[in-house]
Amino acid sequence: MKNIKITISEDKLTAAISIAEDEGNFPSADEVNESIRKAGVIYGINREIIAKIVSERRSVTEVTFAHGKPPVMGENAKLVWYLNLISSSKPVITAQGKADFKQIKQLITVKKNQNIVSKLPLTNGIDGKNVIGETIYATGKDIILPIGKNTGVSDNGLTLFSQIDGYVFFKNGKVNVDNVYHIKGNVDFKTGNVKFNGKILIDGDVRSGFRVEATDSIFIKGNVGAADIYSKKGDIVVQLGILGKGRAKILASGELRSGFIQDATVSVQKDVVVNHYLINSNTFSGGKVVLLQNEGLIRGGKTFGERGIEAREVGSKNNISTEIGIGGDNHCESGLKESDIKEIEALESRLLLADKRLLFLNLLRERVTSFSSEKEKELKKTEEEINNLKLQIKKLKDTKTEPKILKNSHAQKKSIKVMDTLHKGVAIAIGHAQYYTENTFQGVEIYIKDEDILIEKMLETRGQIE
Repeated sequence: MKNIKITISEDKLTAAISIAEDEGNFPSADEVNESIRKAGVIYGINREIIAKIVSERRSVTEVTFAHGKPPVMGENAKLVWYLNLISSSKPVITAQGKADFKQIKQLITVKKNQNIVSKLPLTNGIDGKNVIGETIYATGKDIILPIGKNTGVSDNGLTLFSQIDGYVFFKNGKVNVDNVYHIKGNVDFKTGNVKFNGKILIDGDVRSGFRVEATDSIFIKGNVGAADIYSKKGDIVVQLGILGKGRAKILASGELRSGFIQDATVSVQKDVVVNHYLINSNTFSGGKVVLLQNEGLIRGGKTFGERGIEAREVGSKNNISTEIGIGGDNHCESGLKESDIKEIEALESRLLLADKRLLFLNLLRERVTSFSSEKEKELKKTEEEINNLKLQIKKLKDTKTEPKILKNSHAQKKSIKVMDTLHKGVAIAIGHAQYYTENTFQGVEIYIKDEDILIEKMLETRGQIE
């Protein structure tokens, strides 16, 4: 074959010819076409260009003689996220422009059946063809929903949702949801305040000035400082103890168990069980307050149990002001339920998700050729949900009420048991009756009868000390 060179572009959409021969040795049309055939060029050949080159019989360099058909590409599938799962250790910037290092954004919580991410499906384009005859497919690229632990996919395969209440996170490229938030260390400036829909397990301490809030139980292996601990529907367990410095607040719908409690405010709906002592704290229980192990001491502050109190020692020789009781006042006016502000925040979060869902549905309607009647109903339902949420938010903003946990209770047949020493100078309140101990007692049970508070020795061998 004479000096004929066929060059195909990298994308195979064009082909060019070069011929370095004088007029006497110039190749024939058959020779040129055979070179094109051997190079594999079969599509988009401009025969007029080839004929002109052959007829002019002059050397040519890189003359394009074939053009493929470029595809008209369809759109790739695209993920539309309802949540920002990019973890951030940056502090929240307040309205005053200051960094609040206690409010570090790092935990994204979800409700059961809450949408996490949806997929806009790919679209078909118009296929093309290159100069060697290969089809260039124009369909957009698909993408797989990143389904992981405790997540599910909708029937139409377009939306990933949470199967449980919990927090959502990436692991190995998958979206996972867990209902136990495990903090492998302290709650401090590294973690910021913690709020979670589920259980929280903390390996270390909760440092002063921070807040831990969960819908379920909270387990703390270390100490709690001057911090706020709030369990909406579960228990609180503090393995070591609470040293509140007069500022700690512990609130739970379940029970509280702690090694010790000092200088704190405690309000729980069930029992308070303390392994060592309860000192200078205001403690209010919807169940019993129990201190029967080790020192078993209640000293200073106010301690009220709706179902009674059991302790080894109450009060002190130094007449430190100590009050114990059953029922009586509404002691938990701060309430366990979230305030109106938190309800508004939750509704606004739902509103944001609904707005994103509406945006996705509108984008989907624009992209697909057929928008099903089910999707039309979903779109309408989402619009109605948005309007309803806006009304609820407005109603709450116009209302200022604060719920309470414990109601007044007249505690007939409920008692306070002091196994060892009840010191003088202790104020006792049961229902509306009050009593002030002017003597020290050993091993007594205190209860109300005919609107009077009675102190009865539990053992005949233990008597009153003048």
